[in-house]
Amino acid sequence: MDGHAPHTVVHQAARRFLEPIQDLIVLGIGLALFGLMLRTLARLVRDLFSAALDFRVVIAEVLFMLVLVEVVRLLIVYLQEHRVAVDFMVELGIVATLREIVLRGVTELDWKQVIAVTVLLAALGALLRFGDLRMDAVSPSQASAPRGEREGADARPSSLPVDSASGDSAWR
Repeated sequence: MDGHAPHTVVHQAARRFLEPIQDLIVLGIGLALFGLMLRTLARLVRDLFSAALDFRVVIAEVLFMLVLVEVVRLLIVYLQEHRVAVDFMVELGIVATLREIVLRGVTELDWKQVIAVTVLLAALGALLRFGDLRMDAVSPSQASAPRGEREGADARPSSLPVDSASGDSAWR
């Protein structure tokens, strides 16, 4: 026996064949989204130069473009890293929620819906700001290095206070 468990060989073979197919599917979704972005941009330009300019429609189209940009950005990260970026999904949720509010108009919403949307946006904003969603890119060679050696040109500077004795963040 070569030391590999039978399921490992199966997983390697499945990964070798299924990941490129999945990448092609994601690439197709990305191309379809680019087509939708071009169509939306053309509609936005047409609306801007029409005789009757509806501000709500223009803002909704701009926010829809931002939603599409966030989805394309999510797909690009997926193609590069083969993982779903949760922080992009949270940003996408915030923009999509704001778009729906603009489409309906805040005055047309029931007070319960306004409170629910406010709580949702506050939770998403807090998750984005205080959650540990953004992972610093650490190469495999740096993963085993001591913490001080890992921080280089690619690492983000931390804004959290650090305990000088232990080197840990004071808020974790």
